[in-house]
Amino acid sequence: MRSPISRLADPPRLLRARWPVAVAAGLTAAGVLLGRRSGGRRWTLGTGGALALTTALAVNRYVGYVPTPGAVGMYLASWSARLHRSTPPPGTVRTWRQAEDGSGRVLAAQVPVPRELRLPASITWVWTPPGYDDEPERRYPLLLMLHGTPGSSADWFAAAEVPRLLDELVTSGAIPPVVAVAPDLNGTGLSWLDTEGLDSTTGGAQIETFLWQVLLPWVQQHLRVSDDRRRRMLAGFSAGGFAALDQGLRHPELFATLLTFEPYGDPGLGGRLMLRTPEEWAEHDVSSYVGDVPLPPDLGVFVDIAGHARGRTNGQVARSIAGVLRARGAQVLVRNEPGHDHTWVMAKHGLPHALAFAASRLPADERRLTTEPARHPRRPSAQPAPPAREPGPPPTSAPDAA
Repeated sequence: MRSPISRLADPPRLLRARWPVAVAAGLTAAGVLLGRRSGGRRWTLGTGGALALTTALAVNRYVGYVPTPGAVGMYLASWSARLHRSTPPPGTVRTWRQAEDGSGRVLAAQVPVPRELRLPASITWVWTPPGYDDEPERRYPLLLMLHGTPGSSADWFAAAEVPRLLDELVTSGAIPPVVAVAPDLNGTGLSWLDTEGLDSTTGGAQIETFLWQVLLPWVQQHLRVSDDRRRRMLAGFSAGGFAALDQGLRHPELFATLLTFEPYGDPGLGGRLMLRTPEEWAEHDVSSYVGDVPLPPDLGVFVDIAGHARGRTNGQVARSIAGVLRARGAQVLVRNEPGHDHTWVMAKHGLPHALAFAASRLPADERRLTTEPARHPRRPSAQPAPPAREPGPPPTSAPDAA
């Protein structure tokens, strides 16, 4: 049986249900039968359209990119910004979803980027917790979330449904309030869709410089987040998981907690296109340098691995990196997601557990907030949230069954 927190992570969703796929498949079958009888071109075109729809729904049900119709709007906004279609001026912050009873606010921010960094226009998605405007002096923990490849800044908020999940976890008292920020890691040049979070030396975008010299200062200036590294969490899925590991280990002064989902151990082909020399690539090979890189004494790392990847190279590499970090004194939690593959469904399923791990590592004054009643109680929902409790120190490993 799935735990309550797992059911919270992946409730029934319209575009991931079975019946839309079944309906589309039925329309395809009907079109084939009628098309054979009539031989009309319209039936042929209609059947082709129904087949394409069936395929798209089936793939989406497996991968989980678009769980709800509302996710479509976020993706369209993110890619329209990149294509410079109706792009707001740099520095614009729009309210995407107004805060309601027991929910946070979703913002679409256009962070100004210096031209020399060679980054396209993009939207950075932001979630602020319930009651954010009620305490103007308060500063919140920061959750910075990096997407995978191919992907966009909308992935965490749309595919992983971060706003809904944080609404539930924060208002139930399962975790303290945080501010979540999801930037776009796509760039320009040879590897514009697979930057691996790197500064290109082959004429492409300077992603690492953007993250720490542009984005993070902008977040500190425009959002009320803490500048205490103990209250900062860096998360990433797939290529974003590698970026979270690589950037987090190479910049230990910025983050105390890393939350990685199916992370790679090296920058791969994207890194070879981003970086000019093998020596530059090797500087970002986490599997090679993890045993020697200086570690802060309070580092915490969450590693989530797809159940179907246990015997694959990616899962083995992630477990190996986790083992080295644990042996060197880091607090490490490795979790396996049974029945899942390298998809956003898997990342969404593991996210509540990662956030619980991160919450347990926050300073005591932040963790005590998890036991306080929610300031803005949510309306009753069909999926109950986990009970509020004072989180204790997490184990260093997790069972392979959720």
